[in-house]
Amino acid sequence: MLTDIQATQNVLSLLAPFVPVDPDMPAPQKQDPFVTPQTLLQQTVKVAPYSESDYRWLAGALELLIDIGKREETLSFNTISRSDYRHLSPLLEELVDTVDENVHHPATSLMMFVGFLIERYEKENVPKLSDLPTESVGEAEEAAEASVEWDDEWEILEIRDLTPEEMKELEKEHPPAAILEWTETEVTIHAFFSIGNILSEGGWIREAVSAYDMVLRLKPDFAEAYYNRGTAKTFIAEYAAAIADFDEAIHLKPDFAAAYYNRGAVELAFNQIKAATSDFRTALKLVEQQGCKNIKTDVAERLKELNDIE
Repeated sequence: MLTDIQATQNVLSLLAPFVPVDPDMPAPQKQDPFVTPQTLLQQTVKVAPYSESDYRWLAGALELLIDIGKREETLSFNTISRSDYRHLSPLLEELVDTVDENVHHPATSLMMFVGFLIERYEKENVPKLSDLPTESVGEAEEAAEASVEWDDEWEILEIRDLTPEEMKELEKEHPPAAILEWTETEVTIHAFFSIGNILSEGGWIREAVSAYDMVLRLKPDFAEAYYNRGTAKTFIAEYAAAIADFDEAIHLKPDFAAAYYNRGAVELAFNQIKAATSDFRTALKLVEQQGCKNIKTDVAERLKELNDIE
């Protein structure tokens, strides 16, 4: 019987990786614009692309956002305190500096989400100029002008009256226009999903699981989130929970090859040979149909090993 340590090492050496954040913003007409494709990375373990302090900063941002969200059962993120606002404002500044004009950055949706929260707080708590005493209006206008740096390269785009063809042409020159078609809920889901993926890549696995938990509370039928959470749970030896997540991912998406493969990897590590063989065979059939060459070799090798055992 394998020890827990041996089983963990065996599983991690076999796993297909997390479904990555799709850097391309999806077309607005897609049914699920925040769902990433099934493209798999070629390596399970990669060098973390950010510094440890960056991951710590992102984990802190996640903790703040989860705290705000959980104040209401519906996760509407409507209850934002003055203390939250004081933390969200510098967070947005950091995100703006990081994302800059790169709409393909994985933190773009997070930047938008934090912007929504700040806007929501200000709408409820910051008085309008028309509500201020006359003598204060001039001072407020001067302060507002002093805080704005105008950039001629930025344009305010009115897109609501555009046809789909006009939108497509607009997106060629202004990719952010596509993002503006997302609802706040879609942005929120993608933001937490992106946080989970970034933290997973950096090895902050338990924090990543918390991010995926939020995703699945907002969108319980998100197959990729179940798959990524299951993969993350495997890294922290929560195998039964991992298999349950792979089960749900497969239930929601029966052609999810990587979910079959990773479930089979966990089963194989615990000598559940029959179940693992079945999952690997299904995964091989699907990767051949889908042309997933980067996982096909691994699946074939696992099946060969099992055939040798038999």
